Amino acid sequence: MENLLLDIKDLSEELLLVDNYINEFLHTSGEMEEVETILNCVNSTRGKMIRPLLLLLAARFGPDYEAEKQRLCKMGALVEIVHMASLVHDDIIDDSPLRRGRPTIQQQFGKDMAVYAGDFMTSRVLRHLSAEQMNREGIIIGWTVEKMCRGELGQMSCRWNTETSVEEYLRNIFGKSAALFVAAAQLGGEGSGTSQNIVGSLTAIGEHLGYMFQMRDDLLDFISAESKEGKPVHKDFADGIYTLPVLYAFTQPSCGQRLREIARSDSTASGYGELLREMRQIVLQSGGIDFCRQQMENHAALAGRQVAALMEQEMRLGLGLGRLIEELLFHSDTYQVL
Repeated sequence: MENLLLDIKDLSEELLLVDNYINEFLHTSGEMEEVETILNCVNSTRGKMIRPLLLLLAARFGPDYEAEKQRLCKMGALVEIVHMASLVHDDIIDDSPLRRGRPTIQQQFGKDMAVYAGDFMTSRVLRHLSAEQMNREGIIIGWTVEKMCRGELGQMSCRWNTETSVEEYLRNIFGKSAALFVAAAQLGGEGSGTSQNIVGSLTAIGEHLGYMFQMRDDLLDFISAESKEGKPVHKDFADGIYTLPVLYAFTQPSCGQRLREIARSDSTASGYGELLREMRQIVLQSGGIDFCRQQMENHAALAGRQVAALMEQEMRLGLGLGRLIEELLFHSDTYQVL
């Protein structure tokens, strides 16, 4: 994704501002040294700021972009902090030892400290939304966080359920992943005075990008090694969380029953690693990877149609959005099965 950020040179100033605002919003005074240490650890493992990038690209379609640039960059920072806080909480729920190849906050400081760190970050978002009098933006962020929680709760309610439908899975990942992309596009578009028709197209692109992000993670869990992805592989399956390739394999008469037997196995028993390897082969041979890949491509195509329409309004910005889609579709060896 680095190449993508380098290619969008027009936004380098804004992305630097977003970065500065993240640091400012998460800064703590000296009397909270331990909290500051934790927040610095979270900040140091930050991703590529894709959501703020989407927000800024969406905002560039509006006539008020220059006048609202500072406010938009602050909003981009707050969106990213919401995302960062959600990852801290996700790692607690998943009991994940690694995030992007480095120890997670809960691994380093314990679950209790990680919970409060995530809550602290969320409280900073609320504080700065209020301080900046971002009332409309606060409503959107509030609704979005609620959707994110609904997605996580929905996923937990489907845990260990080998009959979970693709529709349930999609509903859950909309909250888990797509909702914040939609919010970023909406906040950017509305924040710069973009017309509602264009905002509708931008939020549709955001939704498809969010689905693609989650499906890409589903694929990489099967086609990448832990050393490459920087987090454990197949942990979702062992924890009773069944991703799209697995859900597809469950429906196949030739292998569904055996896969369910593996799903019911004790993950703490000796020999479970061999069962996970068998599970992986079943999913590969069932066509689960191909199915997930096809669904990802479908969302890319739907997003591409919206981008094509936007390119009639602004060719350069449409190309920037198109790059986001291409990077998601082809980045990190998504099409190579190890």
